[in-house]
Amino acid sequence: MEAYLGRIVRLFSVLVDLHLDVAVQEATYERQRLLGGVVLLSLGIGLFSMGLILLQGVAILGLHRLGWDWLESVATVAGVNGGLGILLLIVGQARLRGPVMVQTQARLARSVALLRAKS
Repeated sequence: MEAYLGRIVRLFSVLVDLHLDVAVQEATYERQRLLGGVVLLSLGIGLFSMGLILLQGVAILGLHRLGWDWLESVATVAGVNGGLGILLLIVGQARLRGPVMVQTQARLARSVALLRAKS
């Protein structure tokens, strides 16, 4: 009986260690993924704002000197800046979307199901 109890304790210890290892690995990956998404969102917002504020005048004047109407120049520059900003925001948002720690959740669910089945 004592040997059986010792085996169960060792099995439980191995199971907990496995879950902890997977959880640490997954937490590291998720932290990097979230940080990357935040960086991309920041870059997108920054480029969108900087493009609209700092380069509007220069680009509009350049297009006007090429023979474009003022309205065409303004609309083109605003469209390009808006498109680039939106693209970066979408990519950053996609990096932040999705389930977190999928492997850890799956392993815990299997372990709990096994423990409930044996009880």
